[in-house]
Amino acid sequence: MPPDGEEFTGPATFAFSFSCERSSRSTNLHPKPGRLRVQFSYHDQGSNPLGSSFGIQGIVDEIDPVLESMICIGDEPPPGGSELIFMGRYRLLSSPPEGFTSTCPTRETETTPMCRFEVTVRDNDTNGDYFEIRLSSGTALGELDPLTVFYTRAGVLSSGNITVD
Repeated sequence: MPPDGEEFTGPATFAFSFSCERSSRSTNLHPKPGRLRVQFSYHDQGSNPLGSSFGIQGIVDEIDPVLESMICIGDEPPPGGSELIFMGRYRLLSSPPEGFTSTCPTRETETTPMCRFEVTVRDNDTNGDYFEIRLSSGTALGELDPLTVFYTRAGVLSSGNITVD
């Protein structure tokens, strides 16, 4: 949440998609789904505790291959029921606002930043769906260290619909 006296003045938009992709080497016309792919983007379009608007692109962490396969085949429902929590690494798509961390390193062999994000989405049916994002300057896998979180925005959606099946 923003520090006392600091508020968000504009909308934020986000998009994410989950899909199960089959192997490109499969010759079966109706193969079972394979690898879980998750794409995520977020844009804060107003002023915020960091300063001005910004956008990020997220790369969601890989999950255990057995669980991934079970979800994609349909043998296992997504964990969490009507709530999904996913974590990963993000890269900034815009110029950084004044308060955006400058400490996110990149791997020497990649151009993808290693700083972490966590997103929670909740399908509340007719009661208004919920979205929360936390950005961290930390790079360690696992739960975000609260001391490294420098941006949090959460709330009930003013428009749109999240569906978790």
